[in-house]
Amino acid sequence: MVILVLVALVFSGGCIKGFLPGAESTQTTEVMSYNTNGTETPVAISGAAANAGIQYPAAEMTPAKSAAVTEASPILTPDPYPILHGTRINSTGLVNPIWCETCGYEFEKNYKLRGNATGLIVNVVEGPLYIIYTVTPQNDCLENPDSCRGDLKKSVNRPYLTITVRDNQTQEVVAEDGYGREYSSDTGKYEFEITRYDAEGNEITTTTTPGPRAIKIFREGTYHLTIQGNFIEVNVMIRTGASPTGVIAAGSTVPEQQQQDEWE
Repeated sequence: MVILVLVALVFSGGCIKGFLPGAESTQTTEVMSYNTNGTETPVAISGAAANAGIQYPAAEMTPAKSAAVTEASPILTPDPYPILHGTRINSTGLVNPIWCETCGYEFEKNYKLRGNATGLIVNVVEGPLYIIYTVTPQNDCLENPDSCRGDLKKSVNRPYLTITVRDNQTQEVVAEDGYGREYSSDTGKYEFEITRYDAEGNEITTTTTPGPRAIKIFREGTYHLTIQGNFIEVNVMIRTGASPTGVIAAGSTVPEQQQQDEWE
């Protein structure tokens, strides 16, 4: 009876070992081995030794989601010039803002300059900016050259005007123009007569007016204007893209400074 129990334990132990983890490592694999005389002899190799040279691919890792990182819309710099200041070929032509009589002005004033200077700050919320001006010099060197020559007994002070436009934040000069010296001698209110002849020899005379002088700036922003001159009067009109239509600002005159040299 004792012998039968021992035999049952031996057989049951072998079956349990076959189901334990790692039991496959004890399996054997028959491979052919060659003896010195050239005959083949099967040799048993355990499963662990047979699988030692096999490389299995690693498991692919995917990034885990994190509560610290979320997706968001990108922040892009807006285009400061979304609309081109131009006229389409197949569209109606724009009204000349310098010649427009129904367009309003943001500001208009007449200055009499005797070596002094004045300043203005213009807030352009909608471009473009037009600084329109006409001048009346004491001595018009273009219309009457002799008035600017002088002689040995009396010198002539030639009139001049300078309008400087700066960025109010950076103080960078954006534009500059004026009258006399290095600038044009056009007063902005000349009338020129042009004479020509037709095919039959008849004389034809036409009158043209170039119009007032103007400084054009096609960018919005805040600008500082410095108006400086001597022996000259200047009428300054400021117009922007937001100027009202059909309204003309009332012009006002700056009081003239009392000096010894007065215009005759």
